[in-house]
Amino acid sequence: MKGLIFITFNLIIFSFNMSAQKIKTIEELKPKMLANAIEIAKDFNVNLDYSDESINGVERVLSELHQEYKKTKSDEGLHGIALFYAFYIVAVIEKNHGKGKFERNHKTFGENSFPFTWNGKTLFPYGWCEKRILDGEGDNVEIKYKMLILNAN
Repeated sequence: MKGLIFITFNLIIFSFNMSAQKIKTIEELKPKMLANAIEIAKDFNVNLDYSDESINGVERVLSELHQEYKKTKSDEGLHGIALFYAFYIVAVIEKNHGKGKFERNHKTFGENSFPFTWNGKTLFPYGWCEKRILDGEGDNVEIKYKMLILNAN
């Protein structure tokens, strides 16, 4: 699949760049993560425009990645892709529904859990995306977004 070849290459470049630059904050990571999410989506013929409706496109990409994961049983690179889309989901929330606080670690869920505190609650979009890729349809990110974000407003 052309998309997965591109994704693997992109993740290698991203990992190298992160190591070389020693990025320290979420804000420093944000532009690169969002660019990767958008580029990968294009490879799946999905246009991401930071609208609430674009979460459907995220769901489509993650769904296709889940199908590939079911075939290969390899999660190589998929955790990084989940993180790209977590950043994208946070960006959509902040653009359309107000700022929140996106962090790397959570006191209960640990290192690299990437909690996002918004509107009085803590969300885990990285976990949403990771579970969608690995576990399938029962972890549909579009449904979670509608329930936790759109219905909250």
